[in-house]
Amino acid sequence: MLTNIDLPIEDRDGAVLAATILLVRDGDHGLEILLLKRNANAKNMADVWMFPGGKIDEEDAGSTELERAARGGLRELCEEASVSLELDALTTFSHWLTPAGQKRRFATWFFIAALPPGETVEVDGEEMVEAVWMSPADAVGKHRAGTLRLPPPTVVSLIDVSNSDTVLEAIQRASKRQPPYFYPKILADKPDDIVMLYPGDAGYESGEREAAGDRHRAFWVDGVIDYQRSFAFPAASRARQSVGSR
Repeated sequence: MLTNIDLPIEDRDGAVLAATILLVRDGDHGLEILLLKRNANAKNMADVWMFPGGKIDEEDAGSTELERAARGGLRELCEEASVSLELDALTTFSHWLTPAGQKRRFATWFFIAALPPGETVEVDGEEMVEAVWMSPADAVGKHRAGTLRLPPPTVVSLIDVSNSDTVLEAIQRASKRQPPYFYPKILADKPDDIVMLYPGDAGYESGEREAAGDRHRAFWVDGVIDYQRSFAFPAASRARQSVGSR
């Protein structure tokens, strides 16, 4: 189920279109998610664990940006992890926009999908050098312990998925909500306590850490990210949902 989002175009100036896929499976002890480790020699995010994905190419055809991103995400998944999926296997999960002022900015569509029966993961050995399946909660725990390097969108997504016990539950939860839009505003006035405010936080517009009201933010201390959200994401509008491939 692909669900579109009304995105503020003016915020996306200079951002490169990209896609990421949260690939999940039911393991012996519950829901597991795929993480890939980037090559230590990569120009961007070297030695960091993340979900399969990358930039959208001209060859990634589609009648909408969402469809192009979905097809590009499928291509990246196949290239990086040797897993093939059909378009209708994807459910829109979220959209992330790199903060303003960064040298490299990406407008990234996140999708969630189940590992098909009989499919196995094999990394390309170039861009991605290792693969691991683990529970989202375990991944977050290892990150908090400082043993698993993860970027903020990966941490936030893992915490979100950790609320589900099965693949079916995780995909159903994503399909029933309006995919959230994350455009961080970074408060770095305290270098040892960086806060990233997301839309919906009471301090998002004003940039005030202590603004009274709802919380939707991440904290970045010594390379470790944690996430706080005090409200539920709104339900999806059926008029924005589109199903299947062309």
